[in-house]
Amino acid sequence: MKKVAITAALVASLGLLSAGVGNASGTAGSYAGAEIVSALSISNNVGLEFGQIVPTIVIGTVTVSTAGVRSSAGGVTLGNGMVPAASSFAVTGAPSNTYAITLPTSITLAAAAGAPMVVDTFVSVPAVTGALDVTGAQTLLVGATLHVGVSQAANPYSGTFNVTVAYN
Repeated sequence: MKKVAITAALVASLGLLSAGVGNASGTAGSYAGAEIVSALSISNNVGLEFGQIVPTIVIGTVTVSTAGVRSSAGGVTLGNGMVPAASSFAVTGAPSNTYAITLPTSITLAAAAGAPMVVDTFVSVPAVTGALDVTGAQTLLVGATLHVGVSQAANPYSGTFNVTVAYN
């Protein structure tokens, strides 16, 4: 009986020793997941409007701020027959996400007659980076500067520009 007890104790201690050797490496699991969000979109609600302008024999500029406030410099007089406006865009996407804003460098406004006019110095609010609210929306306002030539021909001038938004 004594031999059986000694043999059992010896087997038990060998089992403990081999259990310690088995822990030389380990494995653990991890969660993996993804969330698909809605695409970012932008739509124009209000166009950029410089209003009526009276040219002179001196070049000039007309600037519309992101707040829709119009100012002039050089040889132009501001008319009052049309209301100036900043361009307004609705940006929608995944709530509480940020996005990058890309504005054009310059565009051209053309008419049936008369030299084309350059629009540049585009600015936006928000500038560079926007942030969607908890509903996934934000209004983006854009202003710019119009360059009016010497004795610019009287005509309606128009052009288009693109604003690009992309998730950060």
